[in-house]
Amino acid sequence: LWEASRLGHGAAKGEAPGCAMKVVAVALLVLEGVWSFQSTRPMRVLPRCPPLRAAEGVPTITKQRIASRELEIRRLEAELAEQKRLLGFDRRELKRLSQVAAPTFRETTMRSLIKAVGWRIVAGFVTFISSYYFTRQIGVSLAIVGSDFISKSTTMFIGERLFNRVKVGRSAKGDNLSRSIAKALIWRAFAFVNTAVVSGFLTASAGLGSKIAAADAVFKTSLMVAYDQLWNKIDWGKELENVGGDGI
Repeated sequence: LWEASRLGHGAAKGEAPGCAMKVVAVALLVLEGVWSFQSTRPMRVLPRCPPLRAAEGVPTITKQRIASRELEIRRLEAELAEQKRLLGFDRRELKRLSQVAAPTFRETTMRSLIKAVGWRIVAGFVTFISSYYFTRQIGVSLAIVGSDFISKSTTMFIGERLFNRVKVGRSAKGDNLSRSIAKALIWRAFAFVNTAVVSGFLTASAGLGSKIAAADAVFKTSLMVAYDQLWNKIDWGKELENVGGDGI
């Protein structure tokens, strides 16, 4: 090609053009032969790269890890359920032991006697006021109070000794409010009948006796609850139970 270019340049100066054309033709033939030779050679095929995909084994490892954690969670849940069951058992056992072994107190005979007499003094004052309000007679009112004092002091003392055997609602601190209310209601049922009969007999009027008894019931029920709760603050005459040695 270089030679053809040189010859062509020479032809441009007036030299014979036939030689240049021959050189160009030869060059073209050479190029065609080279191209044909390259075309007849088998082409080497490069190996194809495999397509990109997730690393083999990763999903399997992930599944195993998930299964392991799920198994651990189930184990922990079973252990938690067992611990809850044991906690409930311990709480029930503690409650049972507290009820059985907790220190409680009982009243001495002298405490019950003083308690009954003290209540009759307080209740007698209320009975006198209600009796005098309905009868307007001091003598009759005093007679009703005297009768109540004799009969009810004895019955209340017996009631206190009977309640002393019942431990429901009682602790080392004394009687709770529910126990005092129960005692007041039970006692008032008996006292109402007693007062109505005595007052009706002394006033010669069953209706008048019932009014006196009803007035007593209204005032004395709540008053007796307060009186019983007040005795919780007095330690005299208490004897502790469920301890190594009774008595205070």
